[in-house]
Amino acid sequence: MEVEPTVYQVFTPATPANLTFIERDEINNNLVNALRTPGKQIVIYGHSGSGKSTLINKKLERLYESHVISRCMQGMSFDQLVLDAFDQLSPFFTTEKTARNSDSVGVQLNATYLGIKNQISGLGLRERSDKSIRLLPPQLTLQNLARFMGQAKSCWILEDFHKINEGDRALLSQAMKVFVDMAGEYNTLKIIAIGAVDSARQVVKYDNEMRTRVAEIHVPLMNVHELQDIIIKGAELMNLRFDSSLSSTISHYAAGLPSICHTLCLNICVHLDFNTPRKELVVIKKESLQPALKMYLDEASDTLKMAFENNLKQSKVKKYNNAELIVKALSELPQEGGTRADIFKRIAKYESDYPQGNLTKYLKQMCETETTPLIRSSENSGKYAFIDPLYRAFAMVLVSSSDSQDPHELIDWNDVIANFIKNFSTEELTKSIHTHKINYMHKN
Repeated sequence: MEVEPTVYQVFTPATPANLTFIERDEINNNLVNALRTPGKQIVIYGHSGSGKSTLINKKLERLYESHVISRCMQGMSFDQLVLDAFDQLSPFFTTEKTARNSDSVGVQLNATYLGIKNQISGLGLRERSDKSIRLLPPQLTLQNLARFMGQAKSCWILEDFHKINEGDRALLSQAMKVFVDMAGEYNTLKIIAIGAVDSARQVVKYDNEMRTRVAEIHVPLMNVHELQDIIIKGAELMNLRFDSSLSSTISHYAAGLPSICHTLCLNICVHLDFNTPRKELVVIKKESLQPALKMYLDEASDTLKMAFENNLKQSKVKKYNNAELIVKALSELPQEGGTRADIFKRIAKYESDYPQGNLTKYLKQMCETETTPLIRSSENSGKYAFIDPLYRAFAMVLVSSSDSQDPHELIDWNDVIANFIKNFSTEELTKSIHTHKINYMHKN
């Protein structure tokens, strides 16, 4: 008997979408072609929440027997990633799959693997500042790791590789070169580096000789029709129908990010207590978005506060509050943002002598803040935008409040957040976004 899915399996904002996966033909075809090409290494890049992990997971389950996922974090070294991949291969070489290694090469590799494993245990730990790090034995070379991966018919996925230090990103280029060279012996051998950035070169620093051996696959933000396909597919699984006005508003508000689309749909179902598919078809009206949006704002309030507070604070008094001017300018531009020239034009309305060098410096800084970035840049379009539609909506309210406030008075962030959640309704949000878009089109 087939088990009905729960709403948490249908709408999945924090995990890959299995039941509501949407085919994106051009990207899918490029990825499948790269996965099937022996020796071709892969870099998948795009903004956080754009669907990169969902895409690669759906394709790998069809094309690979297994895969190893190393999740990168700030401060991790490339040696730690190599050890992590080695550890994850242990079941293949030490338990039920050992029986498959009947040929001499397999037996030899199994013995090599076990020898390295024992050596790692013997080496113990190296103390460095306040943490202990396992030592990488000399025998655990990239060549040996490639052989282990090839024998296991597995590929190596590096999630969030952009978080690794630049020096270690260059080491991945060397690893890719080794995997390319050994693909003649193991034709499924492959490294897939995934990064939440706007350029493949921000993920991996590789040299020109690797240029034709690496497939750079950009996963762009979804268009409105793709987002609506998620809503339709998920609603059908729950025996629901979102009316056209609600579906349109959700897809517009998500601004290309499937993760936000999933979040709002999930919140709607949770608020209505629809945890499992309905026995009879239920039509959901636009009014249901308001409590779902409030749930979203409540959950995001701390991150929202931190992002704006960290970016707008100044350690000392300066002639210009650069970050505040940039936030104000971006709040007046459409959801998709604007170019550096667009932003400068807006700032010049308030500060006619504002130096262009300041804008360049602070735009870069606000994109690269490690803990709480506020805006993102697109090398493809040359535009800057808030990283989340919620941030832009909040910026509109913040700018409106600041205009009527004493410039020397400190911002009460908790008060601003509370008023935003309480007063900024869905209708006001949609109206503000639409109005700013119309005004921008008329002025430009």
